[in-house]
Amino acid sequence: MKTRLLFLLLLLLISAQTVWAEPPAPQWQSLKPETQQVLGQFRENWSTLSPQQRRQLKTLGEKWLSLPAQKRNELWQRFQRWQMLAPDKRHSMQQAYEQFKALPEAERQRMMESHHRFQGMNPEQQREMMERFQQFHERMGGHSQGGHMPNMMGNGQGMPGSMGGHR
Repeated sequence: MKTRLLFLLLLLLISAQTVWAEPPAPQWQSLKPETQQVLGQFRENWSTLSPQQRRQLKTLGEKWLSLPAQKRNELWQRFQRWQMLAPDKRHSMQQAYEQFKALPEAERQRMMESHHRFQGMNPEQQREMMERFQQFHERMGGHSQGGHMPNMMGNGQGMPGSMGGHR
């Protein structure tokens, strides 16, 4: 009786581990040809990546392929603009993004709604809004960096003034 109970417990434990185990990491050969093409830069070291990294890359590759061509093109152009930024500018933008993520959900939502309203303005209204922001920022003791910062969120126009890493 004791042996049977131990056997059942062992069987239950093995079954539970199988149910809760993560899915196996995808092998390069098991990826669809389209996904292999998207992830081509990882081919040489695919087997050295952790199972989690391989699953994440597979998911990202499939998600990329599911996007409409226009959206993929927009994202690719945004990525290229990001790559062209100076390292210190990318770093300050990453810090600003981390600060944004740390805000309470309601504050993030309010900021996103403001951004969408700004995006809905015509270029002249956007320019006037940026000038008013610049003046406010300087009155509050901000530093003017001059020049233009690429708008990483969408319309491709540079944004004048000292946005200081905000996207």
